[in-house]
Amino acid sequence: MKLPRSRRITQRADFQRVRTSGQTIQGRFLVLGYLADATLAEPFRLGIITTKRLGNAVVRNRVRRRIRGVMQRTGERIARSHWLVLIARGAAADASSAQLEKEWTWLMYRVPLVNAEARGK
Repeated sequence: MKLPRSRRITQRADFQRVRTSGQTIQGRFLVLGYLADATLAEPFRLGIITTKRLGNAVVRNRVRRRIRGVMQRTGERIARSHWLVLIARGAAADASSAQLEKEWTWLMYRVPLVNAEARGK
């Protein structure tokens, strides 16, 4: 599943909306902010935050690419109408793509983001 620009959160107000109205859950590499929204036209919208604490621009871009890759592989299992904000923690700079995917899967099941038919898979 590709992540087109229409599915990305790019506006500061949208990030703030998820932060103030939504809930968060923390993992070792990622912090997930989520907000259910039945009026959302797309299946979900995703925002990725990588701060300068991770490292230089090369490191931050690598982490973003890995997170987008994880979302491309697992995004179709997400239940409809959620705003998602993923914040990369410091340990994410040294994490492999497999480690990020394992944590993302754990976060999806910890928060009920997974479709009922995808839970059995």
